[in-house]
Amino acid sequence: MKVVVFGATGKAGRTIALNLLAAGHDVTAFARDPAHFSARTYPGLRLLQGDALNAADVAAAVAGQDAVVVSLGDSTNPVVLKFGARFGVKRSTVPNICELGTQNIISAMQAASVKRLICISSYGVGDTRDQLSTVYRLWFQALQLAEQLADKEQQERLVKQSGLDWTLVQPVGLTDGAATGRWLASTTGGRRKRTVSRVDLADFVAQILSSGQYGGETVVLSQLTISERDFVPQTA
Repeated sequence: MKVVVFGATGKAGRTIALNLLAAGHDVTAFARDPAHFSARTYPGLRLLQGDALNAADVAAAVAGQDAVVVSLGDSTNPVVLKFGARFGVKRSTVPNICELGTQNIISAMQAASVKRLICISSYGVGDTRDQLSTVYRLWFQALQLAEQLADKEQQERLVKQSGLDWTLVQPVGLTDGAATGRWLASTTGGRRKRTVSRVDLADFVAQILSSGQYGGETVVLSQLTISERDFVPQTA
């Protein structure tokens, strides 16, 4: 399958792109600075420089694809975003990159008749907004994540209204941990542990891309607890 991954040099996007490549897909990694990848290190990976805020760049990337994975976001530490300006720290992108970039992607997909869209969002947004525990709410407040979550809210709204074959994936806290192959994929907002590895997220994306599961659904992804370690991928 021909797949383009937007936000491919972020931690999650990069892991997803390389995982799809390893699974045998024809992968295009779209990013403003694709220099993080090496064609010699990852043979077969197509690197495409472009800006998600540029409609022409996005349209060129989407044309001819079978599916699109969106993993946009601002990788800058949120505390730095809040206090860094006084020290000359500049943000790496606009505050509503998810909303604006996803709007361009959806428009390009509609124009090119590309239907399958998998969008990486965040737990605590949209369908799961009211399911955040007190601990999560305090954690988000402490990290000053209101701006990022508001951007994700608008992104999810656009995806749901797109008319595409979409799936919104809401991982809980992402880590650099190893693949476990053990997770709960819940369409009812349920979760287990408060973290899940980016590799498990990438594996999940590859699975639903191949299977076509979860069309028109929001899926919360979390790692199973130790007591459930003998059970592999579950749904709820």
